[in-house]
Amino acid sequence: MNYFLCAITITTSVCADSWRVPEDCETITQAIEIAKDGDTVLVGVGVWRERIDLLGKSITLQSLMGAEETVIDGGGIGSVVSCVNGEASDTIIEGFTITGGKNSLQGGGVLAINTSPTFRLCLIEYNQATQGGGMYVQGGDPIVDQCVFTGNNAENGDGIWSKHARPVLTACIFAGDSIGWESGEMVTIRDTNSPAGACCIRDVCVQTASVACWEAGGLYRGENATCEAACDPVCDEDVSGDGVVNMTDLLRVIAAFGFCP
Repeated sequence: MNYFLCAITITTSVCADSWRVPEDCETITQAIEIAKDGDTVLVGVGVWRERIDLLGKSITLQSLMGAEETVIDGGGIGSVVSCVNGEASDTIIEGFTITGGKNSLQGGGVLAINTSPTFRLCLIEYNQATQGGGMYVQGGDPIVDQCVFTGNNAENGDGIWSKHARPVLTACIFAGDSIGWESGEMVTIRDTNSPAGACCIRDVCVQTASVACWEAGGLYRGENATCEAACDPVCDEDVSGDGVVNMTDLLRVIAAFGFCP
């Protein structure tokens, strides 16, 4: 059955289709191929043994029952999810376990090149690659929201490897997996049962406990802090707060020279 969701105004009408797997299409791949920009692909419970490509489409790929009940298994023969055709933030992948990816180069679980898709409420686990076992990002600003990375394996970046890109991570959990940048800097977030808060590591925010944050070289913002705006760029040298580092800032530092009260 094909479902139509229509928003009608006085002057225009915009219709979006909703495609169900397996009711309308036998596989996720078939549904993506049929879908057009603005459509939603709804995936039922099960283990879907396939590798998918979003084909540059502005669609929402969403599970009906969440990541625990809806698995995309790549079967160890390449990247499980590929976004390599200019996908933007309105390409949304929500509520899946992404597993079984194995790529001899980059991106066992997710391969995102020069794209900025949105991943939300996904469990990315047990994938392998040389770079970016869970996710490889080159170019673009993909959004990774409330996702869990665990059990992935790579020479560089078990969880995520980022090259000339700035993935936006919000409230994600890295259970033993690592985040890596092309410069070679690595950040490992260990699993913990302690209360979690916003942790700023470079320009990335992860939700983790204070001890794990400090061990990773991050700045812990507190248990009550969330990742929303917690890690906005700051300039500690701008003492006066006017957005410019100049002689005024230097004079204030000199005037305050000595022991703190």
